[in-house]
Parts: sequence; structure tokens; C-alpha cells
Amino acid sequence: MKFSFPVPCKCGETFSVYVTGIEFPEDAKCPKCNSTIWLVPPLGNLVGMAILGRANAEVQGGDWTIAIVLSAMAVECDMAYLFMKWNRVELLATRDPNDADEEAWETEWRKILGVAPRLDKVSSLLTGKPFDLFLSQHSRLLQSLHTSCPASTALASPKEFFIKELFHKRNKVVHFGEINFQKADAEMCLRLATTLTQILRAMDAESCRALDAKHSAR
Repeated sequence: MKFSFPVPCKCGETFSVYVTGIEFPEDAKCPKCNSTIWLVPPLGNLVGMAILGRANAEVQGGDWTIAIVLSAMAVECDMAYLFMKWNRVELLATRDPNDADEEAWETEWRKILGVAPRLDKVSSLLTGKPFDLFLSQHSRLLQSLHTSCPASTALASPKEFFIKELFHKRNKVVHFGEINFQKADAEMCLRLATTLTQILRAMDAESCRALDAKHSAR
């Protein structure tokens, strides 16, 4: 897979670095000032980041239908990643996970049908709260959604807004063969996927803090 990610330079320039696979380059040169910038691979779900990066590239390239599909896929990838990650973390308190554990978690994940139950499952696993309740208690994240997508204020449930405006559009493509989407549709889906990814990262960070506090109390 080929994807790109933005790199800021101290001169004020931000430019894209292109990656193939998971092998990050060690450095990059700023096209404006020619400074060498040493690169560190990002933490977290690299595959989800790569898919979201490709969604952004497709928006810029004008393939808006593919951008919608990739935006939804990036979020689904992140949800599955976090579900597997925190099941592993919980089990590591007693023993190392094995192949049977991995297969059992994958089976459990497949049985959770629909995006709404999966969002709630991941949120409950990481924070102890369903998705909308977690978001209602984090005003910064909720405001980010309202700012990027003002129409989200019309629905009481942010979860339902994500499903309606991102995943239902994806379903129209892959389930019903609708492909005549416009740039505004793709840009909306990319914004929603980016915002939803940020929310999932915040949940991940909260779970990490809870784990640290638990170990510190021992």
C-alpha cells in the first residue's frame, strides 16, 4: 500500500512524505528550505493511518467514491485494532495470548453486527461507557465534531450522525452500487472519519491512563 503523511518543518512549511508498505524512511528534506528532518514512525494503528491517508489522497485526486469507502474502512480498521489490543492487554495480566485467543477475539468481533454496536463495544471496553455517553463527557471532542460538521448539532446522538453521514454513504456504494458522489460528500466523509479516529485515540489514551493508575496503586 502506498500512502502519505504530512511533515511540518521549522521553517513553517508542511509537506507530504510518501511511504510504500510499513517501511518508513529515516529522513526527509523540506522542499522549501532543504533542511533534513528525521522521521519517527507514528504510534498506533499504522494500517488505519495508511488507509485514511489514501482516502485523503483520493479526495485530492478526484476519486470521491473511493474516498468515501476508504474513510469508512479506516474507522473500521481502528475499531478492530483497539478491540484486539485491549483484549491482549487484559489477558497479559495473567499470561501471554496465543493463537486460540486471537481466533476467539476475532470470532467475537465478527458476531458484533453493525457499526453502532461496535462503536459502543469499543467505547465500553476502553472507557466503561457507551459511545455517546463518553463523548458527552468530553466537550473538546464533541466541539471538534460540531465545528467540522455543523449539521451534527441537529441530532442528539453523535453516533447516529456518524452512521448516517459516513457509513450509510459507504453502504450505498458497496451494497447498492451508487458511485455518483460529489466532492462535498467525500470531504464530509473524510472529516467524519478523521474526527472519529481522534475520538477513538482519546478512548485509547483514557484506557492507558486507567491502566497506569491501576499499576501505580499497587
